Amino acid sequence: MKLETLIKPLGIHISQEDESVEIQGLAFNSSEVEKNFIFVAIPGTQTDGHMYIEDAILNGACVVIGEENLTSVGVPYIRVPNARKTLGLVAQIFYGNPTQHKIMIGITGTNGKTTTSFMLKHILESVGISCALFGSVSTIINGVEQESYHTTTDAVTLNKLLATCHDSVVIMEVSSHGLVQSRVEGLRFDVCIFTNLEHEHLDYHKTMESYFEAKQSLFEYLKPNGIAVINSNTSWGERLCSFVNTLNKEVIKINGTNPTYMVNEEELISLDAPIQSYSLRSRMKGKHNLENASLAFSTAISLNIDPLNIERALESFGGVPGRFELFEHPAGATCIVDYAHTTNAFSHILEAARLYNPQRIIHIFGFRGDRDVQKRKSMVEVSLEKCETCILTFDDLNGVPSEQMIRDLNALDPMNRCIIIPDRTLAIQYAWEKAQNNDLIVITGKGIENYQNSFSLPTASDIHTLHYLNDSLAIQNEHYQSL
Repeated sequence: MKLETLIKPLGIHISQEDESVEIQGLAFNSSEVEKNFIFVAIPGTQTDGHMYIEDAILNGACVVIGEENLTSVGVPYIRVPNARKTLGLVAQIFYGNPTQHKIMIGITGTNGKTTTSFMLKHILESVGISCALFGSVSTIINGVEQESYHTTTDAVTLNKLLATCHDSVVIMEVSSHGLVQSRVEGLRFDVCIFTNLEHEHLDYHKTMESYFEAKQSLFEYLKPNGIAVINSNTSWGERLCSFVNTLNKEVIKINGTNPTYMVNEEELISLDAPIQSYSLRSRMKGKHNLENASLAFSTAISLNIDPLNIERALESFGGVPGRFELFEHPAGATCIVDYAHTTNAFSHILEAARLYNPQRIIHIFGFRGDRDVQKRKSMVEVSLEKCETCILTFDDLNGVPSEQMIRDLNALDPMNRCIIIPDRTLAIQYAWEKAQNNDLIVITGKGIENYQNSFSLPTASDIHTLHYLNDSLAIQNEHYQSL
């Protein structure tokens, strides 16, 4: 592809001599540059891509795009105000505008993105509509699943994957980090969904206002006839509705003031005349999952799916890996693994767990090192309020010394109301061995994610640890029976 084809649509002027330069690929990491690539130098929080221009040229870069005022680069250099945004726009053109004939659905919010996306995918596929999924649990394209390393991947990888996609609909979780870093720049969405907003990622965004503005920016990517589906049960949702109205876009409002739909028990009630109600029943318990279901349901209706087919699909929805995933315990207890890692998420999942009428709830969780510490105290308080036993343990330390994290855990519990077991696998083993009939062990924070740190048991994740403990018990029982 000629450089002129990539750059001219962006309103960027280049010399006639440079217009015919042949481009074979794009990269923003100098180590990934190959012959005849464009290298986009992005200023980052930890390193600056401009420092690696020389390396990129040695690796084959024939054009460099950056923000600094540079001369004598050695290859054509294009200066732009925002290299991240330019990368997204150039990637979209290079890969042939891969979403132009697809229905694009973007989902943002603190909690519920993954569950809502899986619910919606299940609904659409139940009526024969093929769906791709880009999310934190996995990426699924053309029916083939691959591991996700980020909730929202970088613009080059994203467009490259979309170019291989033959699915009719693309459902994409869009994180606040991804929005601030322009990873979806160039994409346009038919539907944008907002789940909720609560205290999270303030180590990155610093304030709730900045965090909200990041989430809000997704709705600026709506197509001219795009639709916003917004959970408005908080002031953040109400504010977002007002913002989208200024964009002159249609808003489907769930709950709040003058809503399109209300959630009541297990029903979604349409307030249009005549008033109608639809079933939100699924295997996933809890008020939060009713809200997730309402967002998926109302989105499917906006895509002209028959409500009866949506109801049937929700009833058959089997859940999401690592989201309220249930495991039987040999003593008659039940284990639940969930990704919940905020105060409200704790509250929702523990309330949902209480619906099983357990004898007691044993809650195991930790905190990620070098992340937002402001939410930790309230998370502990919620756990102590709603559980009979609270076990504090490690999550990913992210370079924080284990001794420091142990001090932090102890400081959160000055009255010794919690049990502190730093080794996560041993914390799960402790609860496993203490569990009795009708107990619930709730393990939160990681879902299906693998451990970054090494622990005592030879396991890679919370789910793997539960399977290991169950298998070990089975082996012991076989041994005793053989004696």
